[in-house]
Amino acid sequence: MKNILQTIIDNDTSYNKSATRYLFRTHPDLWQQILEKTIFLPDSAKPKQRVWHILNDIWEIPKCPETEQEVKWWENRYLTYIDFKSSRKDVAKKVSVTTKGTGHWRSKDPTKSKDANKKFTNGFTSGAHKPWADRDRDQIAYLKKAKETCLEKYGVDNPSKLKEVKEKIYQKAVARGCTRREERSDRRIYYDAVWKFTEESWRNHFDDINPTRLNRSHNALDHIYSIQQGFRDCIPPYIIGHYTNLRVISLSENGIKGMRCDKTREELFEDYFG
Repeated sequence: MKNILQTIIDNDTSYNKSATRYLFRTHPDLWQQILEKTIFLPDSAKPKQRVWHILNDIWEIPKCPETEQEVKWWENRYLTYIDFKSSRKDVAKKVSVTTKGTGHWRSKDPTKSKDANKKFTNGFTSGAHKPWADRDRDQIAYLKKAKETCLEKYGVDNPSKLKEVKEKIYQKAVARGCTRREERSDRRIYYDAVWKFTEESWRNHFDDINPTRLNRSHNALDHIYSIQQGFRDCIPPYIIGHYTNLRVISLSENGIKGMRCDKTREELFEDYFG
């Protein structure tokens, strides 16, 4: 079964790689076997999710290492943690383990005085960093200097913008289940490009997009002229991701809106060029 599935996926020539979605139609007998093998999954489970279990020989839903609760399925993989809070707790534990011992810079140095150790560690043993208010340097000036130094050494103001660092991040994402660039559909490439410009607009035009400073944890960053329609109309990603096409609305409003466009194509171009 696994070999047949792998062959079907490898030979999938559809533009959005949807062979697994229609197995019930193209390979009904195989689909019935998959359903029997993945009976532990809920009825709402996606075909890609069921196929993932078959290909990886995993016969239960993965659990969060912090809470032991079953994690959610996301596009083509399972999330590692049940929520952001759990991920931070687990990471903090790992950091705590790796920073123990007298050889680490966070550890107390027995050769130094008690006052020197107190000033140097300042609660690091509990995992807490020294608050900016208690430091002897200005936060804004420090961060500005760090950016200038990075720009002088590497030509960018943040190491994450370096080509080799981006490549490492990409390879790590692929290892976790992200689709490789050459295997992505035109639609996926378009969406990725739009969100790249969207995040850039969010950083550079935050006050224009979100003047009332709504929290994105409880609200959604919405494209007034939808990405889906932009893809269908062949509108450049930088226009769909431009700040004039962005707003923050409630999650319920965003869910009801769906792919609807709340401005015309003419208004979209008028806002961008105006």
